[in-house]
Amino acid sequence: MSKLLPLYSGNDAPEKYRDAFNTGLWYDKFCNMWTKKGKDWTLESGKTDWINQISGRKIGLPALLEEFVDRLGRMVTALRGEVRCFTTDWRFVTGLGREHPVENGFAWHYVLGVPYLPGSSVKGVVRAWAEQWAGANEADVLRIFGPPGTVPEKSVGSVIFFDALPAGPVKVQADVMTPHYAPYYQPQGVPQPPGDWFDPVPIPFLTVAPGQSFLFAIAPRHSEYPEDRRDCVLVLEWLEEALAGIGAGAKTAVGYGRFIRRREMEAEWLKRWPSRQPGDKQSEAVLEESGALSPGPLSAIWAEMEQDGYTSDPERFMHALTTKWLSRMQDNNTAIADRREIAQLLAGWYQKNKPDHWKKPNKKNAAKIAKIRDILEGGEG
Repeated sequence: MSKLLPLYSGNDAPEKYRDAFNTGLWYDKFCNMWTKKGKDWTLESGKTDWINQISGRKIGLPALLEEFVDRLGRMVTALRGEVRCFTTDWRFVTGLGREHPVENGFAWHYVLGVPYLPGSSVKGVVRAWAEQWAGANEADVLRIFGPPGTVPEKSVGSVIFFDALPAGPVKVQADVMTPHYAPYYQPQGVPQPPGDWFDPVPIPFLTVAPGQSFLFAIAPRHSEYPEDRRDCVLVLEWLEEALAGIGAGAKTAVGYGRFIRRREMEAEWLKRWPSRQPGDKQSEAVLEESGALSPGPLSAIWAEMEQDGYTSDPERFMHALTTKWLSRMQDNNTAIADRREIAQLLAGWYQKNKPDHWKKPNKKNAAKIAKIRDILEGGEG
């Protein structure tokens, strides 16, 4: 029996997938794997066939994604916000509960036609982590995220959460779940126990493959308020912990949706956004503000210092280290994770450029190296 597309006659709908498509629109609206039995339409084996048309492919037009990500990055930096890059550690699925002919839906960005994680979902993941795992106090949670939906009072939080977008074309993969107790979960007539004698029912669904990179972005609600920028620093810590610990999207209880941070990609993005480049007045002002949100990933700022010649000139570098980096590392308003990252960067520089001083500090740098070692060993400097 031939496969059909239940649309009006004479339609010009595509029969096969092409790379130039908006994949989300095509996947959701043009399923042509239907068969007709009498008056009923059914997919039967067509569910797997439909998913397999894009399984293993890279989804998204590179030029369109690059432009969209670049616009987002420029907007976030103009708001004195922050970006982070995370890569899927295992498969990631979003929008599984949406309606779709194959039973399990998928969240597609309407414009880009690629998998994404809505900003509301990012906010929900971070809030859940803060409340249930990070031990955040109630006042901080209410200020940063706003009140929960169960209370009549409504107000926005101090941090803006943007949609998490792919950094480039995204590879998707078919997966399958096999519930064994369908009659127990969906009783018809006499209730059934969860018996091992029931047949498993394979249900295919679509996922994002491991190793795919996504851009996460946040910004202070009021960029002129130091308090909102400090909240962003706290949220960034929770975001990294939440994505690694509890994951995002669906099926997180069985290991889906875990992400790991990619600092080297953050550095590449940072070079493309003028408001983050060395010498920019706004970025320099943010750098100098005690307790304010830093203008970008610390490793990216370090890369900029290398590009600008700080590390090629030891004396100039040591001056920068003393006046900016060491003071930030010891500043109690600097996030603990950032202080440790600074300490790692400084330790790496010493080991590479001045290994003798690192092993046996002299009078000039003994105090500095001692503080670096203290933070690396878990102290607070």
